[in-house]
Amino acid sequence: MNTSFADPVIVDASQLWRYSASDENVLTNAFAHVIAVHCDPDSNVFVPALGLDYHSFLKLLQAYFPLFIAPSDWLLAQKSDAAASTAMSEFPDLLQLLLDCSTGADEHHRRMAHLIASACMSSNHLWQDVGLPDRKALSSLLSDHFPALAARNTGNMKWKKFFYKQLCDREGVNACKAPSCAACDDYSKCFGAEE
Repeated sequence: MNTSFADPVIVDASQLWRYSASDENVLTNAFAHVIAVHCDPDSNVFVPALGLDYHSFLKLLQAYFPLFIAPSDWLLAQKSDAAASTAMSEFPDLLQLLLDCSTGADEHHRRMAHLIASACMSSNHLWQDVGLPDRKALSSLLSDHFPALAARNTGNMKWKKFFYKQLCDREGVNACKAPSCAACDDYSKCFGAEE
């Protein structure tokens, strides 16, 4: 637990939703959930400002939650360096994978990459860590924003496993125990139902 911030103020997703710029939608819900979980300095999965620079993070808050007045202690915590955490050593590589496969290079697409990379730092299924109702909603979101990457998941591998396999493939590292997924004893950990 991070104790460098005195009396942090908890910001939860329901608070953010109340201050959203639009009616409740999948993307607003996803940002509210991921910000609430990952931008909490006391969280085990603290990703300051979702890995964005501080001003870009403030713009994100203004775009999605314009009526939200962030507590000063909470905002101060967002100025920390996400990359400095050893627990987040894979964050930059994962973020770069997503940015490289994004459908655009504008601010919206950069935010989406930061959203997904931040959510990957948690330990549940990715659809849960993004705050979506199911895996189908996540697959749709990924197909919309990272279609080339999503299209590579031809075997319907669990998304986090798939992303990390992509990172290994980029580095030419074979971290798999078997020559093919079908022959692997851990097949059910990478593929199968996500309830």
